[in-house]
Amino acid sequence: MTQSTLPGWYADPEGGPGQRYFDGTKWTEHRAAGQQPQPQYAVVAPKKRPVWPWILGGIFLVIFLGVGACVAFVGGVASNLDKETKREVEVIYAVSGSGRSVAITYSGRDFNTAQETAVSLPWKKSVTIDGLGKTVSLTATNDMNGGTITCRITANGKTIAEQTSSGPFATASCIGNAGDA
Repeated sequence: MTQSTLPGWYADPEGGPGQRYFDGTKWTEHRAAGQQPQPQYAVVAPKKRPVWPWILGGIFLVIFLGVGACVAFVGGVASNLDKETKREVEVIYAVSGSGRSVAITYSGRDFNTAQETAVSLPWKKSVTIDGLGKTVSLTATNDMNGGTITCRITANGKTIAEQTSSGPFATASCIGNAGDA
């Protein structure tokens, strides 16, 4: 051993079993039948698990939830559309005034139109409307003798359109959405 070696128990330099004491300058006669120094092992850090499976799983979960939300939304919209197309609304068309011979045109079920001519006032017609579009219209036109003419559309008891006109060949035209009533 050299001068820079600290005092302590070391393996016997003569190759004997056990350890021998070095006092910092020389080997002493003190011997120990002790154990040989144990080799030092490096501490190994635990193996790190990969993160990518968690990220990939999260992406798949977000995609799955997004698709599920879209399916639920579309299903809800389809259900609401189905209910609206089957919902029926009672529409009452009415024409009043002093005109003697009036031409009346009104919308019916499935956007069909109907016309009645040479009608005496007051006039009233009840029609049941269904389907997705519930736009209704009523037009009344005086003959050459004139007079006042008023059209009115009522849906489920609520007036949705009303107009008055007067004179020869005067036209009163009402349009409304019966679905809002």
